[in-house]
Amino acid sequence: MTRIPVPVLMLLLATAMPVWATPEEDFREGRRAYFAGDMAGATTLLKKSADVGYAPAQALLARLLRQVDSVNEALEYFRKSAAQGYTEAQFELGAMYATGEGVKRNPVEARRWMIRAAENGHRPAIIVMADAYIKGGLDLDENERTGPAARQWIRSAADNGYVPALEYLARAYRNGTLGLAVDLKQAEILEARAKTMRGTRAAGKGKKRDHD
Repeated sequence: MTRIPVPVLMLLLATAMPVWATPEEDFREGRRAYFAGDMAGATTLLKKSADVGYAPAQALLARLLRQVDSVNEALEYFRKSAAQGYTEAQFELGAMYATGEGVKRNPVEARRWMIRAAENGHRPAIIVMADAYIKGGLDLDENERTGPAARQWIRSAADNGYVPALEYLARAYRNGTLGLAVDLKQAEILEARAKTMRGTRAAGKGKKRDHD
């Protein structure tokens, strides 16, 4: 009987064994399928990854399910992902509580998840929080809209280049609101920045129209 050398035997056994994809690999392939428009393929791959607890897959699968009106299932995957600290899921969960999509509208719960996402640096969540304090969204009352949290989120949005926040903060420095001392120089700096950003965006839109 011919003996097979051990290295050759190990190679044969390795090639005969099935190769299992990791959750990260399933997620990457599922994401590729999703953006290629292959929803069936994306669902299969993302669900494999999501069901073993991979937070990015849970969030993207939830997004896909939401698009096909499986809102309740989407909500559960967003919750699982958000509970692991995945920022995009925290933002989406906050948005669903804010609008009452698939769940009873709950502005307090919406704020809780938006704040978590914003504290993790999620720019859209920071803007949502700033807008809530500027315009009175998420059921914030007048006292809350003038307190330290208002100043914190409006300033954070301004630092992220959000023009309405820059303009609101400039007015606060001019009028001494939001607990700020009057500082006309700081107001002028913010106004100039807001004006520059508006001009840059307008120019960008003009160039886009020229290319259309």
